[in-house]
Amino acid sequence: MRNRFMSGMLTGSILGVTASMFAANKMTPRQRRKMMKRSKNLLFNAIDFMNFM
Repeated sequence: MRNRFMSGMLTGSILGVTASMFAANKMTPRQRRKMMKRSKNLLFNAIDFMNFM
């Protein structure tokens, strides 16, 4: 179960990064900075969650 969860999380993160790269190409610099700040917060939350498990 855990192995399937980890592979699903990895696949989802790769898809998310790919989609955000396409979206970032069409953004203004201000929008890009906001997105980077938001994604950094999400990353730290995900790391905290993984440490919790």
